[in-house]
Order: sequence, then structure tokens, then C-alpha cells
Amino acid sequence: MTAKDYLTKAQNEHFAIGAFNAANLETIKAIIEAAKELNSPIIIEASHSEIEYIGGENFISVINNYKKETGLPIFTNLDHAPSLEAARKGLLWGFDLIHFNGSHLPLAENITATAGFVKEAHAQNVLVEAELDPIENSSGLHNLTAEAQLAQIKYTSPEEAHDFAKKTNVDTLATSFGSIHGLYETHKQLNLELLSQIRTNTSCFLSLHGGSDIPADQVQKAISLGIVKINVNSELRLAFKTALKSDLATDPELAIYKIMPPAIEAVKNIVKAKLTLFGSTNKI
Repeated sequence: MTAKDYLTKAQNEHFAIGAFNAANLETIKAIIEAAKELNSPIIIEASHSEIEYIGGENFISVINNYKKETGLPIFTNLDHAPSLEAARKGLLWGFDLIHFNGSHLPLAENITATAGFVKEAHAQNVLVEAELDPIENSSGLHNLTAEAQLAQIKYTSPEEAHDFAKKTNVDTLATSFGSIHGLYETHKQLNLELLSQIRTNTSCFLSLHGGSDIPADQVQKAISLGIVKINVNSELRLAFKTALKSDLATDPELAIYKIMPPAIEAVKNIVKAKLTLFGSTNKI
């Protein structure tokens, strides 16, 4: 089954596929081990900055090797490619999905650029995700409340979402309905009524960005309203850093591969919890 097949299955059966960011071998290993234990399809993704660190060809090669070894439905996504040039590199590297982020452009330019790239990507059987309004902030710790950040964002208009999806023929649309990147002093709050309106006005797949630290009941409701892909990054980073820091403080070991297991286990536990919440276990 292809990535599109699994997204369609998720839409029909009301579950979501977790899209987990990784920029090192240990995080990739943790994500795959979690998916294997829970018999779940997964997307492993890397942002533009993460790709600059690990390298696009390296990222794809490592994951393809694990895919052959495990036989799991593992798909790769280039997350938030900030330009057409960056997105086209994703085609050359062999990503299964590419998120072209033209949300910084005027709407008409975003539509034109996205529609053009969709044609290029579809010619290579690659799925395209697009972003209408910016999903704000970075995947880190932020010293403000989620409410304060949400007060600053532009929420997506259902009518604009309809127009954008129709004119671009995009496969997946990332919309702004309370979805923000990072971790805050308070839990995030999704505007589920707005999501429902966006779903009614569009027929493409819908994704949820900033999937860390959203109340479980809101995540499940978002899935019931049509979300089929959920991005998670900040919680993985925090789990990895916390576990590694704790281990380094007490373990005199110098061999790197012997130091990493606690961090791998911490990330794996987060991924397993998310896969369970998203309802994707035993969906292979």
C-alpha cells in the first residue's frame, strides 16, 4: 500500500497516522521500534533545518534500509520546505511526501506556487502537503501560555481553504485552527468547530501540526472530524534530551552506543503513546 492508500484508510476508518520528526539515528530507531511493536504505519519526517543537519540522502537511505529490514509501511515526509527549491530537492532525494510551505507568500502567489509544485510532484507519484496560513512558532519550549500564542495567530478561513484546495489540487492541507508548534506553560486548545467547517468545505486530506501537548480528548475529536496525519516533534525532543541528560549525569560510560539506549527508550515510549492515541495500532 502507498502513502495515499494509508491516508485514505485512515480517513475511512477514522484514525490518524503519526508523523514524527527525526534528525538522528537514535530518534529514527525509536520511532521504528515503536511502530513495529504496535503494528502501526508511520511517517518519519524532517524539517528543512533537520535535513541541513542529517542530510537528505542520508535520511532517506537510513529509513529505506530500516523499511527493507522490518517490512513496515514507513513513509518519509519533507516537513515545511520553505521554498520551491527546497521542495524540489525532496523530489531528488526520494521523499514519499513533501510539505511545501508557501504560507509566507501572498495568497495568490501561494496558490500559484503550490499548484505548480503539485504537478511536478504528482508526475513522480509524490504526495504534496501545503500550508495556507502559517503554523506559528518552533518545536521547542516557549515561556508563554498557549493562550497568549494563540491570540497572535491567523486562523484559517473555511472558504479560503476550499478555494486553495480546489485551485492547487493539493493532497493534504495544513490549516490553522489552534495548531501551533512547540510546548507552552499551558495546554494547547484546538478550535474544533472551525476544523469541522474546514472539513465540510474541503475534500483533501487534513493534517494537524504541533501535535505535542494537546489534550487527548481534543486530539480524538480532531481525528473524528477528519484529521488523518498528526505531526509530533517537541515532545520527542524533550524526552530525548531529558533522558540523555539524566544518564550523562550518573553514567561514566564513554561508548556513545551504550549511552543512547535510555534516550531511545524515552522517545519510543512517547511514540507508542501517540500511536495508541491516534488509533493507528494494528492498522497494517
